[in-house]
Amino acid sequence: MTSPEGAPGGRGGGVRGNTFHGPTAILGGDHGTQHVQFVYQWKPAYRIEDVPTAPRPVSARMLAEQPSRLLRAVHEVVPFTGRHQDLDQLTRWRDDPAEALAVRLVHGPGGQGKTRLAAHFAALGRAAGWAVWQAVVNETGADPVTTSPPSETGTGTGVLLVVDYAERWPTPDLRRLLQDPLLSRTGTPVRVLLLARPAGIWWESLETWIGDTLDAPAEAHALRPLAGDPTARAVLFRQARDRFAGHLGLPADRAGRILPPPDLDTDEDYTQILTIHIAALAAVDAHLHDDPAPVDPARASAYLLKRERAHWGTLPLSTTPQAMGRTVLTATLTRPLARTHGATALVRAGLADSPAAANTLLDDHRHCYPPAHADPARTVTVLEPLYPDRLGEDFLGLTTPAAPDVPHPVPGAITDDWAHGVAERLLLADADTSTPAPWTRDTLTVLIETARRWPHIATGQLHPLLRKHPELALHAGGNALATLASLDTTDITLLEAIEPHFPQRRHVDLDIGIAAVTKCLADHRLATHQDPAARARTYEILAIRQSRVGLHDEAVTAGREAVRAWRDLAGADPARQVDLARSLSNFGAWLVDVGRREEALTACAEAVEIWRGLAPGDPEYGPSLASSLSNLGALFWEVGRQDEALTACAEAVEIWRGLAPGDPARREPDFAASLSNFGVLLWDAGREDEALTVLHEAVGIRRGLMSRDPAAYAPALATSLCNFGPLLSDAGREDEALTVLQEAVGIRRGLATGNPAAYAPDLAVALSNLGTALFRVGRREEALATTQEAVEMFRRLTAANPAAYGPGFATALYVWAAARYETRQNLAEALRATGEAVETYRKLVSAAPARFLSPLVNVLNLQADLLLGLGRLREAQSIRGWLAALSEPERR
Repeated sequence: MTSPEGAPGGRGGGVRGNTFHGPTAILGGDHGTQHVQFVYQWKPAYRIEDVPTAPRPVSARMLAEQPSRLLRAVHEVVPFTGRHQDLDQLTRWRDDPAEALAVRLVHGPGGQGKTRLAAHFAALGRAAGWAVWQAVVNETGADPVTTSPPSETGTGTGVLLVVDYAERWPTPDLRRLLQDPLLSRTGTPVRVLLLARPAGIWWESLETWIGDTLDAPAEAHALRPLAGDPTARAVLFRQARDRFAGHLGLPADRAGRILPPPDLDTDEDYTQILTIHIAALAAVDAHLHDDPAPVDPARASAYLLKRERAHWGTLPLSTTPQAMGRTVLTATLTRPLARTHGATALVRAGLADSPAAANTLLDDHRHCYPPAHADPARTVTVLEPLYPDRLGEDFLGLTTPAAPDVPHPVPGAITDDWAHGVAERLLLADADTSTPAPWTRDTLTVLIETARRWPHIATGQLHPLLRKHPELALHAGGNALATLASLDTTDITLLEAIEPHFPQRRHVDLDIGIAAVTKCLADHRLATHQDPAARARTYEILAIRQSRVGLHDEAVTAGREAVRAWRDLAGADPARQVDLARSLSNFGAWLVDVGRREEALTACAEAVEIWRGLAPGDPEYGPSLASSLSNLGALFWEVGRQDEALTACAEAVEIWRGLAPGDPARREPDFAASLSNFGVLLWDAGREDEALTVLHEAVGIRRGLMSRDPAAYAPALATSLCNFGPLLSDAGREDEALTVLQEAVGIRRGLATGNPAAYAPDLAVALSNLGTALFRVGRREEALATTQEAVEMFRRLTAANPAAYGPGFATALYVWAAARYETRQNLAEALRATGEAVETYRKLVSAAPARFLSPLVNVLNLQADLLLGLGRLREAQSIRGWLAALSEPERR
């Protein structure tokens, strides 16, 4: 159950290599920039807790001083209204009996009402007998929180888990949450409701991972504006006005005289329900204080923020209102922090010159804005931001000048020149930007989100900061980087400044953002650049980065354009043959990813011929020829041309061994890949001892590479291990085989968690191989569980691309059914699995009989045994008769 690296069948019947040789060659040397080392400080831990069962009360005194508290979703001051269609869809999703686990994303702009909808749906779920939990990230710099499990563990009809700000979670943490043992221990249906502003590439990647790894449905639910109909806005305004008036002590007859803003029906900002609530609250409070009501959304936010400032001036604190305002703005940028980090942030911002002075500010700020969770069991945090987030973003937008001596876009806004450049001071107090401050990711995320509504934050703060220090953009994380690329205000030259800092190899957290930025740059360059070589290079880089996030069809499309462009150039300039050969090799790899074997074979064969013509005149092309030969051998093997496969791989290894010693870091990875392919083919040719020796050498090289750079070479080591393990098992070295394959599964599981679109197929192969090894040593229950996981993963993969993943699916079905047969567990189910495997293998045999006829015969024999076990003698005899009719040459 092995296959050469790069062979499409490796995704199926056995091992799949991490890539063909060379798909990223074009990226090497593009830029001479020294890349920073990413040391993320984003909150790595989370906690699962009960969703509060009742709105949080708020005192009348606090409301009189800080009316903005009435806007917080946790207080539910304005009753939930409407959303009947959304609630019906969510209820059907929750109550679907067909799924044990299901994930749904509700997405929409800030202020659309996502949190209120989730809270109301949670209350409905609790009334229907569901346990209702929420997952919350732990604060930056705080120790992991130790709490008891949610009180409703193990009770109710099922578990509904709500996750707010899902797009801000680091990808590995969010995936870890979805696999949290607490969810599976309940033994009841689990529904995970994610809330997020955007639903872009971050969600596409997560959705793929959920399907491939968890075998669970995942769907997005776009939340439409509650106030999208202009005729409904006046009703919503009056409803909010009357509720706010009641809480603030304004008599109903006086409240009834408060009119909606003049542009309520025409200003698109009022499509968001939070904008209407802000306008209603500001109008009520202004009426109480005999002030004119604000006439537009920006002025409504400015009015409520003015009331915050007035509140600071009435408090018996040593901190001045100006210093408090600056601390509030700092908190908006950093989000909650542990006290030591909070003090450091204030010093960096220029608000304190010593820890003692910083602690005084922190205490006074905490008096005004206590932590949202006042649980004494939790680590105490400081710098609680303004809520709702939209108000905090408006505070940042209104307080920060567009630029020194430049009027603010909102006439009359109370600005503070200190705010200009505060983000830079927070992030760049140290000269070394490779080790970011603990709040770096939050600060960049807040700036990017604020820039959606306040363009001067983008042009006056975010963009100048990133132009001077473009490496900082990578510390925002992949999701925020993708959002930055999507903003209308983001200038293409800014993305061009960031691009040289992208890591050359894959990066779990950044690949999503890198792909989004690269697509923006490619669209611009292809629309504006006419230089054929530049266009070819643009297509190729785009394809490489799309393939890394699982956009395989898009990678093939871009790769085809790259080949076409390089071919045209090579026809006029023979020096471009090098570029064409490299592009053909890359294109072959991407064709493999979508299961188009014959096209891949043609592309790789052409690449070999080009390199073969170039290598005699320049030894530097020897490695490229060797790599292309190894790729070609893998494809020959896949289509059943074993003799040609062995010849090509043997030549590749001979070339590698004959090359003069050079840079091992450059040559060893491809040499190990060629050895790995050659070892598999030697085994298939019956040269077992040679095969094991070669594969042992490949594992040794790759283990050494991984020790030097785990992130870069872990996939390759897992591939060699996945090849080596089954052959050790075939050689009777079962204990060694299990150890090797368990290591391979462990590596690939970690990789699939970080980048499912790229690595979930590899994990499925490793699980299938491990299941086979467990079965052979009689550990049938473990084999059953392991192959069951492989079958579920392959089923999802094959549904999307049967050509690429059908062989793996059939193999996993066979092993799983055999384990069922040996344990005498549900033979009827095992029979159905062999039926699926037979159907899959019959299609494969027509394309490559030399490779797939023998596995088909094995499955048919098992099917006959199962039929006998079920007492269906006539059907079993029919299969035996067909097998007996096969001649030995036909079987071969």
